[in-house]
Amino acid sequence: MKTLKTAILSLGAAALLGASGLYAQTAKADIPFEFSVQNTTLPAGEYTMQRTSLTSGAMLVRNVETRKTVVVLAPSNVTELKGATDNVALFHRIGDRYFLAEVKTDAVCGQVAPSKLEREIASAGNQPVAAVIVAALSVR
Repeated sequence: MKTLKTAILSLGAAALLGASGLYAQTAKADIPFEFSVQNTTLPAGEYTMQRTSLTSGAMLVRNVETRKTVVVLAPSNVTELKGATDNVALFHRIGDRYFLAEVKTDAVCGQVAPSKLEREIASAGNQPVAAVIVAALSVR
């Protein structure tokens, strides 16, 4: 129980720091399909993606309309961060499901590890058939 409280407080603090404007570099993307981030399924819509801090590997993925936010570990490679000019959000598609895999903009850059659900679907013989790229806009 104590560990659960600590985890909730840590995530809350990370969310507050990320939303406070201290690390205001944000990417926006209009995602035209339902997708999964870790163990959470999010609806189609406009999203912002933002680092919780300059040194953290955590990224906030927030639905602009519903304000639902997911904190996900998405470590970035320093060389990608410096040269990220693609401005895209990359998704793996397995069957009719989409999974956030990577965000690569000049404001936010990070790779999301496959979730348990994504690994389970892939291990059942359903390999990712496509990488879907959605244009993202960097907002400072």
